[in-house]
Amino acid sequence: MNLACRPALLLLFSQSARLAGPTLALLLLAAHWPAEAFGRFAAAYALASLLGLVPATGLSAWLLDRSARQPAAARAMLRRAWRMLSGLALPVLGLAAAVAALAPGYDARTLVPLTAAMLLAGAVDCAIAALRAQKREGSVAASALPANLALLAAVLLLEGRGTEAIALAWLAVRGVQVALLAAMTARVLPSATAAAPPVEPCWPFFASQSAGVIYGQADTLLVQSIAGDAATGVYAIAVRLLQLAGFAAQTLAQWFQPRLAATAIDGRDWQTQRQRLRLALAAVGGGGALGLALAVPPALPLVLGPAYAAAPTVIMVAGLLLAARCFVAGQWIELTAREREAHRARDSWLLLALFLALALPLTVAYGATGTMLAHLLALGPIAALSGRSLARARQA
Repeated sequence: MNLACRPALLLLFSQSARLAGPTLALLLLAAHWPAEAFGRFAAAYALASLLGLVPATGLSAWLLDRSARQPAAARAMLRRAWRMLSGLALPVLGLAAAVAALAPGYDARTLVPLTAAMLLAGAVDCAIAALRAQKREGSVAASALPANLALLAAVLLLEGRGTEAIALAWLAVRGVQVALLAAMTARVLPSATAAAPPVEPCWPFFASQSAGVIYGQADTLLVQSIAGDAATGVYAIAVRLLQLAGFAAQTLAQWFQPRLAATAIDGRDWQTQRQRLRLALAAVGGGGALGLALAVPPALPLVLGPAYAAAPTVIMVAGLLLAARCFVAGQWIELTAREREAHRARDSWLLLALFLALALPLTVAYGATGTMLAHLLALGPIAALSGRSLARARQA
């Protein structure tokens, strides 16, 4: 094997091990549960993700970027991130319990353990970001693969015992994974020879990444509130398939962002990396769009049953959305590399606002398909705005 290809292949493997497990676990639940039951669990999962992952998103992005620039501070930065998450755990879990008590359709025995699992998943993401910034892809895979195999095993063994058992299993798996990563990062990260940089520069990362988490979960909650549990089950299938196809784009972001951060901006090596990023994102977006639009829709009702007969239309729109997201992802990765994270944060929140403005009327009119169309239509103005920000950054 070409030695130059080995790090990229190892990253692809580690990213697959990290991201594919939860998505495949949810698809397995969809295959075993009625559409209404899966829709209720998907809504609880989305709300738990919203409550549990928002605090960690900015921290993991900050770690990935800053610890690549300051390797000697990586261990101190990770410890600070974990302390901040620990301080937020009790208020977040209290909020989850309050929502379950006040909102119809949510069971505290499912929502609270799922939220705790998402908080631990945020801690996992922080550790993985620190490892990835130091190009420790083997360690990432070694921590992620067993955890995700355990998630799949739990779904297969416990799906007949209801949502509470699945939520508790999710929590147990993430807890063991955090313990494993604590030992692993203590061993493989550079010795703490520098203090963590000030936490204030984390806020632009938090602003952009938290908007992304809200954007990624609000749609499922919107579909459930307007169209009901069965439509939520159909929509959740499309979202999970979109995530499965889009993990390659996330892999590219994880590969190129620390390399661009560690290279002189607009130098020859930097320009080469940027060109490779563009070509790779074009390949992922085009290939994934064709697969979602042509290959998946005919097979899905045959595999999951007639309850998912409406899914092919949603998935075809999701294919177009994947291509559009890959294009915007290239713009946002370059904005971060040029230290324009504040521009990315502004665009992220504007994308969320545009999506919400479009999604409400389109979901009322067209159900789950309308929600996916809202995602697609909202990206047009964002691509134009991000392109203008990039043009100004290149001239600076």
